[in-house]
Amino acid sequence: MIRFQNVCFAYGDAAVLTDLSFDCPSGAVAWLWGANGAGKTTVTNLALGLLTPDAGQIEAPTLASAVFQEDRLCEHLTAVANVRLGLGHRVAAAEILDELALAGLTSQDAGRPVSRLSGGQRRRVALVRALMRDCDLLCLDEPYTGIDEASVDEVVAYTLDRIEHRSVLLVCHDQQIAARFAPTTVRL
Repeated sequence: MIRFQNVCFAYGDAAVLTDLSFDCPSGAVAWLWGANGAGKTTVTNLALGLLTPDAGQIEAPTLASAVFQEDRLCEHLTAVANVRLGLGHRVAAAEILDELALAGLTSQDAGRPVSRLSGGQRRRVALVRALMRDCDLLCLDEPYTGIDEASVDEVVAYTLDRIEHRSVLLVCHDQQIAARFAPTTVRL
């Protein structure tokens, strides 16, 4: 369960959130919707505990995983090694390769340093890393940015197959993609 109660947050003198309140039950998706600069990424960072609210209360699971707007990958490591870094426990390379394949990355590409992958391939690595992690809270901040239009349906289906029983905060500007998650909409 994620609960924001009268949360306020400002960067210096610039108020971003004022009295934001919403609930997202366990196993549900909250779609954070709003214009650029409305505070969507700030909400995910608050839920993850990366920021502290100026006022109000936040209840969120402590076991969390995220896809950030930036991929946040280790450039010199392979896709498999980057996924393994995010897991916190040992997982067989074959299992990681299977997950990467389901997300649309070939085994050949999975063995390359991520610095040699395209933006869409890198995005798949970041998504697999987040989805394979054991967690109760999943924050997805523009998770499909850079993935070509022909592949988005496959990657969204992969995501939907792996989010059950987790509370999910979804930041996505594409209303058709967001609708596939059957979310509660939180307007910012």
